[in-house]
Parts: sequence; structure tokens; C-alpha cells
Amino acid sequence: MSSRIPSAVSPLPFGMPVIAPAARSEEPVNAALAYLATLHSKNSRKSMASKLNMFARWAGYADLRDCRWGEMRTEHVLAFIAKQEKDGISASTSNCYLAALKGVAKTAWLARSMDHENYLRIGSLKQRRCYRLPAGRSLSFDESHRLIAGCDMETAIGARDRAVISLMLGCGLRRGEVPSLRIEKYDRMNRSLTLIGKGDKERKVFLPGPVAQAVDLWIDRWRGREGGYLFGRIYKNGRVSLTEPLDPSSVGRITRARMESANHEKATAHDLRRTFATRLLANNVDIVTVKNMMGHANIATTAMYDRRGDDAMRRAAEMAVL
Repeated sequence: MSSRIPSAVSPLPFGMPVIAPAARSEEPVNAALAYLATLHSKNSRKSMASKLNMFARWAGYADLRDCRWGEMRTEHVLAFIAKQEKDGISASTSNCYLAALKGVAKTAWLARSMDHENYLRIGSLKQRRCYRLPAGRSLSFDESHRLIAGCDMETAIGARDRAVISLMLGCGLRRGEVPSLRIEKYDRMNRSLTLIGKGDKERKVFLPGPVAQAVDLWIDRWRGREGGYLFGRIYKNGRVSLTEPLDPSSVGRITRARMESANHEKATAHDLRRTFATRLLANNVDIVTVKNMMGHANIATTAMYDRRGDDAMRRAAEMAVL
């Protein structure tokens, strides 16, 4: 049985699909699976796995589990990315593909299934330099007030949603951080909450008064003080599960539904985090403190959340007289 070698790729065994099960034994360690295991975030593992599956299928394999990653070469990586860019992917997505493939190459080299020269060649590939206007926006105070006011505190769902949205707005939590919150890590006396964030980094956030009130009401009136997840699933009969957490997609749906009911302009759950950062910086909180509060690894990332520039440029534009 023959297979068609992808265009612009040299006829190496890598471009051939796995036919016999014995071929899989050539690489005792699957470099893609080993690489994915090093990623701390569930969302990151899911995203990178999807990209590696795309590459494996393009190369003629069933999926990333069948691919002989040790035989990957620079020309394969370049040809694959060129194909994806021709199909219309953005520069940032192209760089994400390259990061995943370079990570797998390093893992394959460490497992001794890729030789040093080919590892260095793949590792030397440069990401595309590009700049795009920052995505997302910061909510106005009127928008955030309407968003919180729209949560009916007389219902379990409304109280939960208000507490979740308040934490994202008032503490800058990511939507992926909300599901893993534990009541045992909530210090009610000091109004602080300890959590594990992106990159498996632990940090402590301090709750402003209104945020602590929303969380306390949720606990006292609906959740109870038993151990378990701070925000569990709520069933139709009103029962709150303390062992079945929300998932990040549920948090996204909650914020999207609440924004729609409050007649917001288009916004996302991550815009609540952008709002948190923008308001701190607008109140002259130093950027290092903001970085630590948001759980960022470097200041450059924090700076990307600043949306004050839009308003400043808008005011300046109004001053231009035609």
C-alpha cells in the first residue's frame, strides 16, 4: 500500500502512514503524549493536542498516538505551517503550532528518539513577528453594575452567578480558575482566597467588600459551609453539588448569558479580567502589584490587559477640529 507524500516534503518514512502495529514499537515513548503531560493547564493540553493531531493527520497518520515523532524534520514543520497559513490561520495560531511542534521535538530528543542535529534544526525555527490590536475590552462601571444587579439573589443560581461574576470582576480570576476553588481555601475573616492558577502557580487574592458579601451570601444561604468545591453544579430540584464542580465552559456560558440579559455590547468572560486590570492601573496601582494580583509571570503580559489607551485616544480624537 502506498501513500501520497505531502507536497514540499521529502520522501522520508515520516510521511508514510503507520501500517503495521510493529512500527509503533520503534519509539518506546510517544513524544507528543509526553510533551502534553508537561503542560499544567487542562485547557492548554486540550488545545495543543488538537494542533498535534492536525499535524499527525496531515503527515498521514491516524492521530498523534500513531505518529513517529522522532522522524519529524524541519521540512515537515515548514511545509505543514505553510499549508495552514495558506488555509488562512492567523500569525498567532501559526506560532502556537510551531511552539507545540518544537516542544514535541525537544521531548523526542530527550527520549533519544530524535537525533541532536534535527532537534537543533527544528528548535532554530523562528516564530512569525506580528502585532495585532489587543482583543477584548474593558466594561464601564455602568455595565458592571447592571451585570451584577441582574443576578437574582433570591435564587440559588442567581446567588451563585453573582458570586462568580463578582470574583472575576473584583479579583481578576480567570474563568478556568473558578471551577477549582475550594471553600477550605477561603479565609472569611481576612477576606482572602488561595487558589492554583495557570502554570500551576499558587496565589492569594483579597476580596473587596462587595465581592466578599456576594460570596458569603452564596455560602450562608445556598451552599452551606461543608467542605468541597466553592461553586458546584445546581440541579433542577435546587440541590447544590459540592463534589461536582463547574467547568470553564459553564463559567463562560454563565457570564455570556448574564451579559446578554443586561443588554451589554459584545463581551466575553475574559473581559471581566481585563476590566479588573484596567481599573487598577487607572487608579495608579503599580503594574508589578497588578501582575502579582493577576498571577502573571511577567509585566509584559499584564500590560496587554490595559484598556485605558482606547479612552485616551478617543478623547484626543474628539479634540481634532476639521
